[in-house]
Amino acid sequence: MDDAKRRVAGKVLTYLGLFLTGAGMLGGLQPHLDIARSEKVMAQVTGNDIAYRQPGLFGFRLQLKWTAVEGEQRTNITTPVRAADETAARRTYRGRHLEVGQTYEFSTSPGDPNRLQPFLAYNWDTFGRFLLITLAGFLAFAAGMSLARRAPAVSE
Repeated sequence: MDDAKRRVAGKVLTYLGLFLTGAGMLGGLQPHLDIARSEKVMAQVTGNDIAYRQPGLFGFRLQLKWTAVEGEQRTNITTPVRAADETAARRTYRGRHLEVGQTYEFSTSPGDPNRLQPFLAYNWDTFGRFLLITLAGFLAFAAGMSLARRAPAVSE
């Protein structure tokens, strides 16, 4: 590759890296604001097991109860998990760490404080995609700068 093409490719990669870095950082802002705006509720896990089985699909039912101003509240949250067998399904289920009988702090929906969002938290499931986009942006930026600096400046 001659110097002019290398320099142009470096600049394209640099700007692509800047775009991806910005997109990843701004993309993570929305879930962060949702977590910051939501109220927290202490809820007890009353059930957390497989509700139904179909070939290649397992449905996990998370049962929660908590005390609100209106009195005791209960909810069931069913999460489908695609997996070949039960062990793989239990491994990939996002609520596998929630133990029956334990009390945990959960976020509520900013618009409806009676709606729990048990998987909304500062975790890989919520922010992993944005972290990978930001990391790809940093790598593209570094590769672009390296390419652009190796090629001597084009003088006319």
